[in-house]
Amino acid sequence: MPAPLSRIDTLAKIGASLAGVQIEAARIEPAGLARDGFALGYCFGLFDAMARMAGLDQFTEGVALMSAGFGKITADEAAGAGLFHTALEMQDGAAFSAGAAAGEADLEAWAADANALPSGLARRGRPRDDGGALPA
Repeated sequence: MPAPLSRIDTLAKIGASLAGVQIEAARIEPAGLARDGFALGYCFGLFDAMARMAGLDQFTEGVALMSAGFGKITADEAAGAGLFHTALEMQDGAAFSAGAAAGEADLEAWAADANALPSGLARRGRPRDDGGALPA
């Protein structure tokens, strides 16, 4: 049985809050996530881990969670769906993969210890114009 939409929406809000605080700390504009493979991958990994831990079906409810989560980060449902599709296209990139692994690891650490708030994106710092990271 599919998860009720309210559950997916609640999980999307939690994930967007965890990622959004870090996006702000790293001084990344939500609209700029598509240009930052690590940050986009981080959010994707965090949402993916959240869907898996919640026992959501990867191909239906998980997709809905990720799309809704990106929509909440950007405060625009259509832009969120676009970011999700961009993330799917970037999955083979090294920066995206590293970000996804960091997002997943952060959420798993938080699930094991509520005091271990996800911070891998904020610790990475904001991106430079050349795509590298500046110190936080």
